[in-house]
Amino acid sequence: MSIHKPLTKAEEQVMLVLWKLGKGFLKDIIDQTPEPKPHSNTIATLLKILVEKGYVEYEVQGRNNCYQPRISKAEYGKKSANQLIKGYFEGSPARLISQFVSDNKLSLQELEDLLQQIRSSKNSQP
Repeated sequence: MSIHKPLTKAEEQVMLVLWKLGKGFLKDIIDQTPEPKPHSNTIATLLKILVEKGYVEYEVQGRNNCYQPRISKAEYGKKSANQLIKGYFEGSPARLISQFVSDNKLSLQELEDLLQQIRSSKNSQP
């Protein structure tokens, strides 16, 4: 699936609720939205935009729409991380990791785990 338009913060908040629910009606989404809750019309408008952007689909059930994500939270996270790396770290994942290291955001154990993961990945490729 090709989704090109990034999410705004408000759209991302609705997606976080939908990812948690799996699927739901407008009322369910409103109920699960953290405080301060936007007005129900605002959430309905955001859902419409998310459908237009291709992040959400719905099926009509009676007089209501049942919404569900078309992209997983993990897929969105990967896409967002790639955009972050491209936009702020000259396309280099190593520069991002280096920034985390210099900011003391990664422990030595986490770095060792990453190195082990890299070695395992390299060894399993033909």
